Amino acid sequence: MSHLALVAPYTELATLARQVCKELDEDVAVATGDLAEGVRVARDLVTKGAEVIISRGGTATAISRQVEVPVVEIAVSAFDLIRALARARDLGSYIGVAGFRNVIYGTKSLESALGVHIEELIIEAEEEAAGIIAEGRSMGLEVIVGDAVSVRSAKEMGLQAILVTSGKEAISQAIREAREVATVRRRERARAEQFKAILDFAYEGIVATDQEGRITLVNPAAEKILGLTAHRAVGRPAREVLPGVPLDQVLQSGQKRLGELHRAGNTLVAENIIPVIAGRETVGAVATFQDVSHLQAVEARARQELYLKGHVARYTFEDIVTQSPVMARIIKRARQFAAAEATVLINGETGTGKEMVAQSIHNASRRRDGPFVAVNCAAVPENLLESELFGYEEGAFTGARKGGKKGLFELAHGGTLFLDEIGELSLNLQARLLRVLQQKAIMRVGGDRVLPVDVRIIAATHRNLKDAVARDAFRRDLYYRLNVLQINLPPLRERPEDLPLLIKALVEKISRRAGRLPPIFSEEIIARMQAYSWPGNVRELENILERLVVLHSGEEVEAGDLDEILEPAENQPQPVLQLALRGTLAEMEGEIIRRTLALTGNNKEETCRRLGLSKTTLWRRLKSWQDEGQRRVNGN
Repeated sequence: MSHLALVAPYTELATLARQVCKELDEDVAVATGDLAEGVRVARDLVTKGAEVIISRGGTATAISRQVEVPVVEIAVSAFDLIRALARARDLGSYIGVAGFRNVIYGTKSLESALGVHIEELIIEAEEEAAGIIAEGRSMGLEVIVGDAVSVRSAKEMGLQAILVTSGKEAISQAIREAREVATVRRRERARAEQFKAILDFAYEGIVATDQEGRITLVNPAAEKILGLTAHRAVGRPAREVLPGVPLDQVLQSGQKRLGELHRAGNTLVAENIIPVIAGRETVGAVATFQDVSHLQAVEARARQELYLKGHVARYTFEDIVTQSPVMARIIKRARQFAAAEATVLINGETGTGKEMVAQSIHNASRRRDGPFVAVNCAAVPENLLESELFGYEEGAFTGARKGGKKGLFELAHGGTLFLDEIGELSLNLQARLLRVLQQKAIMRVGGDRVLPVDVRIIAATHRNLKDAVARDAFRRDLYYRLNVLQINLPPLRERPEDLPLLIKALVEKISRRAGRLPPIFSEEIIARMQAYSWPGNVRELENILERLVVLHSGEEVEAGDLDEILEPAENQPQPVLQLALRGTLAEMEGEIIRRTLALTGNNKEETCRRLGLSKTTLWRRLKSWQDEGQRRVNGN
């Protein structure tokens, strides 16, 4: 069955239509039927698959009113009317033009051109035709010109009648229009089916209303989340079906409401409501609903996968709490550095926030949508750090993972690699890092292929790299490669004006996390804390505040409470380390480390702080002595 069908009101039109279809090679089902019969024929054609009906005059009007498919009318042109009127003029000078308004409207204006008197006889329905033609006869009309129903009625009354026929051009034009309508209708139907599939399978619940606030749509997810039944909800006022959801307010204000919470039974739901605006008028509203427990589960999984891998920068410049002019200048410079692609070197004592600044630079750069990968060069032994940075191929060493492993440079491709404590890199790894910076490519451990990488390097250190270069402990060429853009973070003791702000922000964060009331800090306590040197900077401040939150929740912090925490770190006399100058330099170094470990109760972090060593260096020294002792035992 063709997608197009033509219902001709009279036989001659059907014959001409078949001829046109043959000439144009058009697949159109052609049938004959006038008015009510035409409607019956059209319905039959639709059941057989017709998507668009073509017809003429009153039959086209009747079909369009009673059949749920598009109807394309074969237009009656002025030429068709003039031709029929010219023929009628030969039969009489008082002519009645009868038919449906869409066929005969405007024919009276042809009177002067044709030299005849014309009366327009408007027929609104098929059953009116006989009465109107009879009225025309009583007026003295000599000839009736019109469509099929008018001509049939006139002949039954003995009047002369001329049928207004359509030519091939009008039929051809109607077929082309019908073909376009069918194509558009098919496309719209496909879009509607696609839209329905989206609504049916969307995880979010969706409810829509019309301009009056009545529900027009409820998708399956909304039924499940809100406990609704679509067929019972559609058509009812939203305020009755969803009394706690402000759909009416959005309709009235035309303002969206996002991220609000709504309880549906035992389920906590996050809702977003937006108005549907056509022109400047609000014509409806759409609300979406999500189960909060599902959102929390998704967020937890995403956080676990991304944050635990260190591939996401959490901090921005807005997270840096400061009112210090020095820090304001540093942040301004760091924002300027973010727009560049050059390597950044951040200098600062431990705990000054070097990684926070690095993450802020990444989030303000064009790489913000890429990964942020961080590694502490002092926390990973040298023999492991190489494979961590550059990755390795399968079988590169004993215990290598099957299939190999991507290194941090590969994981940071398209983003930023943050190398913390860069001063602790061995000279061997410094050489490899320099090569990567120069060639922008890496080679995995045990591999033979060069892999290009697009990575921005941000390095950080608490050491003076320039002094390390002078001592040949750090490569000069790598130092200049890293020190293109430099940021020097001041210690906390040099910006005491920031302490009240930091205390307020950190106490709020810690109290919220611990579920406790924040302690109360008097101006005297704040002043005492500002006088403290804070060797551990913001990190030490946060640790001390956490202790105060736990011990003095909701209470005012007294001077004694503070002294109890700060006294050991600031005012207690430190044991004096006495050492006789004998033996080699290496032996004296070992003795210093052993005695310091003893004084600190084997606290390796405190030992490193007192001696100015990195954890990696201390680990190497201890490992070396352990291996030496084992060799001596085996030798004995």
